Amino acid sequence: MQHKIAVLIPAYNESKNIERVLREVHGLRETQPDWEILPIVVNDGSKDQTEEVLSRIARQYGAYAIHLPLNLGIGRAVQTGLMHAQIWGAEIALQLDGDGQHPADQIPAIVAPILERKTDVTVGSRYVSGAGGNVSSHVRQLGTLFFSALLKILVGVEITDTTSGFRAFNREAIEYLVQCYPDDYPEVEAYVLLARKNFKMLEIPVTMRQRIQGKSSITPIRCAYYMIKVAFAAMIGLVRPIESKLG
Repeated sequence: MQHKIAVLIPAYNESKNIERVLREVHGLRETQPDWEILPIVVNDGSKDQTEEVLSRIARQYGAYAIHLPLNLGIGRAVQTGLMHAQIWGAEIALQLDGDGQHPADQIPAIVAPILERKTDVTVGSRYVSGAGGNVSSHVRQLGTLFFSALLKILVGVEITDTTSGFRAFNREAIEYLVQCYPDDYPEVEAYVLLARKNFKMLEIPVTMRQRIQGKSSITPIRCAYYMIKVAFAAMIGLVRPIESKLG
């Protein structure tokens, strides 16, 4: 019996990168014959040619493309992907950035601990022993350290790479996050919510690449805004009521 692995790829203005990402994910079908892989690309209201590119290549790479009419932000894009992964019956949903910074050949290392039932959530980290490659700017590293300390204080969870978009969730975590995934910049708040429901989280060392085409939307000013906003959201997430079918 094959494991059903959904690969969620939120994409905003990634027309120059998305085919490379899908090509790499497609290659896993040969190296992981016991997996049934469904790439789910959520085009988050891109203003470039992302929609046109996906319309041309999605079938070629066995991908399912969702085109949101407006830019709703990474939180809503990921939640949309999780919903479709749940409908498809995914055993695991893995999140992969659409800019090519996350090498698809590292997906098996992130998925393995969940398949082995060692954890519910895995996080691909640039900061644990054995990691390598792109370690981001000093400003972003400072923000990551801040959020790591905040998570430790709020819920006692130790995650070094709190802003990593290279993550995997088991079926129970998928079902939970479909109901309550945070808006905007959601990673840190999502860990607070997961910790409240006692989901086990584990970091895996990964190597990330520099973006080849395009540029990140996170500037130093936006980074400062992000730190303040997410800190408040995480603290609110610690106390706000959460309706969940998991009880």
